Amino acid sequence: MVMVTSSNSRFDQYRRNEVQGVLSEEELDGYAIFNQKCATCHATDIFTDNSFRNNGLAVNPAVNDVGRYRVTELESDRYKFKVPSLRNIEKTAPYMHDGRFFTLEAVLDHYSKGVVNSATLDPILNTNGALGIPLTSSEKTKIIAFLKTLTDNQYLNDKRFSEF
Repeated sequence: MVMVTSSNSRFDQYRRNEVQGVLSEEELDGYAIFNQKCATCHATDIFTDNSFRNNGLAVNPAVNDVGRYRVTELESDRYKFKVPSLRNIEKTAPYMHDGRFFTLEAVLDHYSKGVVNSATLDPILNTNGALGIPLTSSEKTKIIAFLKTLTDNQYLNDKRFSEF
């Protein structure tokens, strides 16, 4: 088994203090907001805590994908899905386990105003009855600018990892 790792994004270069690793003020602001509002789940250098969580997506009755419950058959796992890495997130649309969102803007709109309550909703997304993560339009723009710094074009374009 071989493991390939994406670790040469502009953000990686920034963390290593390399010349190419310059982040704009908007990207740095986005990084700070990300750390405050997103890094609990999207933690570590791979931007995931590898947990399974219910992020408040509305259930599609035609599909009724019950998430981790299908494996464990524990009610506490109903509608929980693995927290994905955000590495190269700019290039991996559509988003969510079922591909329902086509843009990063739509993902952040979900977290700011589209979270649906349920018995297994992650407590982080329900603060005293207030659902979701409060995000202003400016914060969303800055977070997206930061997320784009996680794109590792060297990795994505490496012919060794391509079928073609």
